[in-house]
Order: sequence, then structure tokens, then C-alpha cells
Amino acid sequence: MAEVSEEIRNLAVRHQEFQRQAEALRQEMSMVQASIASCDQAIATINELKAASEAGRAAETMVPVGFGSYVYAEVKNPDKVVVNLGAGFSAEETAEAAVETLNRRKEQLTKILEQMNASLTKLAQGMQALETEAAKLQPGQA
Repeated sequence: MAEVSEEIRNLAVRHQEFQRQAEALRQEMSMVQASIASCDQAIATINELKAASEAGRAAETMVPVGFGSYVYAEVKNPDKVVVNLGAGFSAEETAEAAVETLNRRKEQLTKILEQMNASLTKLAQGMQALETEAAKLQPGQA
């Protein structure tokens, strides 16, 4: 009986570790999803500014000036976009090239999210297996 109780405790510890890993993974997935949404927003904004300019309308946007405050500004050249390349580097690109860069980044993030989702599924399956094993060890259960 003591052996069974010890084994159940070990299963519970492993289950808790799986739960911690799953929660950390969920938080990371949330950050990746936010990055994907940010890419989508940047792509939409670039396209809207470019379309407004091509239609002869003023390409107007709001520019943050700090502490949650914004000013309206007219974009003089919406075809030039400075894109974050990562590792603290940025580059000026045409609007089309910027959209391509952002779409590539979005594809990379989507693949990462899919891998994370697969890992989360494996963790869930591992927790399910531990729960099944623990249920078999419980006294009075078959």
C-alpha cells in the first residue's frame, strides 16, 4: 500500500510539472498570437495608406506622442516604410517589400504557433496518461 501511495505522489508531481509547462507554453502562445495580430495590423495600415495616396486622398494617420496621446499627421510618402528586421535592426523598404517582409514574418510566427500547439497537445496527452495511470492505482477502483 505504501508503494502505491508513493507512486501516486510521483504521478501527481509529474502531472503538476506538465501543468506548469502547459501554462508557460500557453503564455508564450499568447505572445506569438499578439505578434501575428500586430503583423496583420501593420499590413492593413500600410495597404490603406498606400491606397489613399494612390486615390489622390491625403494619407492621414495618428502618431503617438507619448503617454497615450496622439496627433493627426499626413503621411508624405506612404511608399517608404521602415520595417523592424529583428535584433535591433530596421530597414527602409517600399510598401510592397514591407508587406512581403511582414507576410514572411507572419508565416514564420504561424509555423511556430503550430509547433507550440502540437507541444501543448502532447503535454495534454501526457497529463491524460498520468491521470489514467493514477486512477488504476487508486484503492477500490479497477
